[in-house]
Amino acid sequence: MKPIDLLKRKYVLLAALILVAVVTVFGDKGIYELYKVRQERDGILAFNHSLESENRELEKQIRLLETDKKYIGQIARKELGKLGRNELVYKIEPAGKDKAPARN
Repeated sequence: MKPIDLLKRKYVLLAALILVAVVTVFGDKGIYELYKVRQERDGILAFNHSLESENRELEKQIRLLETDKKYIGQIARKELGKLGRNELVYKIEPAGKDKAPARN
C-alpha cells in the first residue's frame, strides 16, 4: 500500500470513530439523553416523596377530625374565630388615641 492510502484510511477511521462517539453521547438514545431522563426521574421521585409526606399528614388530620373533639374545637377557634365554653375576648385599643377629635 501507498503511504497516502494508509493515511486516508487512518483519517476515515478517525472520522468514523468521532462520528460514533458523537452519536453515542448526543444521539436520540445517547448518554446525554440518559442523563436528562435520570435528572427528570430524580425530580419526580423527590416530588412524590413530598406528596407522600403531605398525604400522611392529611391522613393524621382526618383521623383527629373523626375522633378528637378537642382537635375539632381548636380548628373551629383557629379557622372560624369561634369561642370555646367560658372563653372571653378582650379588645385592647392603642393608648393615646382619643375617639373624639380635639376642639379649639
